Amino acid sequence: MTGAALAKEVTHVAARFYRANTLDLALVPLLEETARYARGAGDGYFLVVLLGEPGTAYPLDLASPSALDTEYLAEKFHLDRRGYGYTPEELAVALREVAEDLAAEGSLDR
Repeated sequence: MTGAALAKEVTHVAARFYRANTLDLALVPLLEETARYARGAGDGYFLVVLLGEPGTAYPLDLASPSALDTEYLAEKFHLDRRGYGYTPEELAVALREVAEDLAAEGSLDR
């Protein structure tokens, strides 16, 4: 094999799939163990993927209200480009619902 050495980290995580209004989302928790592979990792961070929209994935701290700002989401998910089926406002509403569900799920653990 030629080239750089391959680095691999295997962590079993609970990927979540949501349908919020018209948006289909996949969320993968970004654990501290994977911090060297992701910009954000730890409690509250998820790789958020808009299913059916190529190139729309970004790590977000869903526990942070600033991560749900429409302008921030438009920039990070590149929703200003023509052809995308979701608006930043629709994404913000859907992510708020998801964040509420995650908070409720977290309260079950306490």
